[in-house]
Amino acid sequence: MAHLTNYTYFKLCRKLEIKQEVDLQLFLDFVYNDPHVYYILNKFEVNYLFNYKALLEDENKFYAEYYQKVPERIDSKTYVFESGGKLKYHLTNECKLLAKDFIDFNIPPEIKELGEKVVEEYRDWFKEKRFADLYYQNKLEKSLVVFQYNMKFPPKYKVPVLNENYELIKKIPNSNNLNCDYSFDKDDFLKKMDILIKQFYNIFSCKTTRIISKFDYLRNKSDAEVKEKMNEVFSSGFVDNYGIKNLKEKFKYSRKIKLEIISNLLEFFRWNFNLKEKDFQRLTLENFGLECCNSCSKEKLGTTSVHGK
Repeated sequence: MAHLTNYTYFKLCRKLEIKQEVDLQLFLDFVYNDPHVYYILNKFEVNYLFNYKALLEDENKFYAEYYQKVPERIDSKTYVFESGGKLKYHLTNECKLLAKDFIDFNIPPEIKELGEKVVEEYRDWFKEKRFADLYYQNKLEKSLVVFQYNMKFPPKYKVPVLNENYELIKKIPNSNNLNCDYSFDKDDFLKKMDILIKQFYNIFSCKTTRIISKFDYLRNKSDAEVKEKMNEVFSSGFVDNYGIKNLKEKFKYSRKIKLEIISNLLEFFRWNFNLKEKDFQRLTLENFGLECCNSCSKEKLGTTSVHGK
């Protein structure tokens, strides 16, 4: 058997490609029986929920009926220490990496827009300054990073300066506990869903705003990128009339509500399967493109060597 961290499971469900479209009927039959939720979410979010539930229910059936080959991770240029390659699984709940948090350092979006060469320059600069080492020693002051960044990159590349509110560190708890909350209250869950659905349709009350909500992934993009995409979706001049600020406000509200809806649904799935702990078949995970973590591989090799004596 094999185990995944919550973070890896999240990444896997986001990346898995399936053979058929999750249309309204499939969503209602298999994911959640409410068309309002289907129409609130975009295609990517619908697929994520389908994958999450289907893998919890039966990963072998998912592989046989729905799966298309998953690509290896590519470097998205989002974090300083990010790298491509395969997602990892673990052979035992005792693996120390299961409890290790995901921690990395965000690359400013303005740097990403300048391309790979400048991203690598930023990464090299960040590492040369030993900011990560200072963080792990509890000696890093974010203001120092912001100050030194503003002294170097804005003058050189004509990008905006960072302010003190810049989110420097990305930290995600990496617990493997894909377990249900036994205090889960289904009636309370249904009430929350009803409130969130009404809240969404109150804010996004017309067809235009509901279309805008589908593009909330643009919330952290540059004004130029938002303008280009929205003018493409609607018509030339739409953004000038509607306003970038209004668009980004709508993106923010949409994302907030949808994250709450998705979070509630994931908790419901775990409760619905009475999930105490999820074990996966190693072969199936490898068919999905994952590989064993280095720590578990070394432990297995050491155990095999001892047993072989």
